[in-house]
Amino acid sequence: MDRNVENIHLIMTKDDLSFNRKKLPEGYRFVMYRPGMMDRWVDIQVGSGHILDRSEGENYFKEVFLKKENLLEEFMVFIEDKAGNLVGTGAIWEGKHFPKDKNREYRLHWIAIDPKHGGKGLAKALISELLSLFENKKMGEGLYLSTQTCSYVAIKIYLDFGFKPCNLDIDKKGWDIVFDKINAH
Repeated sequence: MDRNVENIHLIMTKDDLSFNRKKLPEGYRFVMYRPGMMDRWVDIQVGSGHILDRSEGENYFKEVFLKKENLLEEFMVFIEDKAGNLVGTGAIWEGKHFPKDKNREYRLHWIAIDPKHGGKGLAKALISELLSLFENKKMGEGLYLSTQTCSYVAIKIYLDFGFKPCNLDIDKKGWDIVFDKINAH
């Protein structure tokens, strides 16, 4: 996450559930959320720069995720390294940006990789795993995600998975920043 870039909120949608599956590199595996993983989730989010303050992450997790902890065990995925450390996380979660659209009920949510494990394809494998989970549970025909301009590296990955920019005209300034950073137009 590049905090030197103006932070403008952006939305991306995916109507076509097809994608090229990506596998985790050797030495990593996926594990589902279990009670007690909140602290590690916060560590990953703070370490990746998604959350700047630990208490902000704890409050968010308690207010949003723990209110539906039974869903976390089904829809929050972690990546574990060979030493048993949790180094990445993401979820499929209820959306709030498209309240009347049945194909936008869910979103990819809080995708983050510990920077010490960056550049190994973990984010791509995690997104692939989450999309497979969404597809296997037949949760809908489409989904979305919310992001921000300072996550342009992640946005490039989302584009590669078939997510499309939403509100190109309304959010022109933000998308111009992203496309300039990733050299795509």
